[in-house]
Amino acid sequence: MKVFIGGSKSIRQLTPYMLSIIDRLCENGHSILVGDCFGVDRLVQEHLAHKCYDKVTVFASGSTVRNNAGGFPVCMVDAGETSGFEFYRKKDREMAERADIAVMFWDGKSKGTWHNIIDMQRLGKVTLIVEKRR
Repeated sequence: MKVFIGGSKSIRQLTPYMLSIIDRLCENGHSILVGDCFGVDRLVQEHLAHKCYDKVTVFASGSTVRNNAGGFPVCMVDAGETSGFEFYRKKDREMAERADIAVMFWDGKSKGTWHNIIDMQRLGKVTLIVEKRR
């Protein structure tokens, strides 16, 4: 199963509960799709690299990867002529399309994470939402 893990840029540390979800996905051998942003994306990459988990693909928009903490394979997503928020949404939409399910670590405010949740819902796919308040 392919799992899209995403979340808020404002989250600076994953809770033990969040880490246990990631660990369970790894124990079950699922493929992890994660973005290249700071915040949750980077924290998830670091955790997976520390675990030496290799079923990971990092998604990036355009031609530059911002973060790849584990030297994981990268999927570069053509962002066309878009910029700003829409530029980065291209990779998120691609992960939503390819994923079977999603796990979103959300601060309750992040517009990008909210759009990921809506994308998954629109596609009829299950999303686990774990909210972390500041």
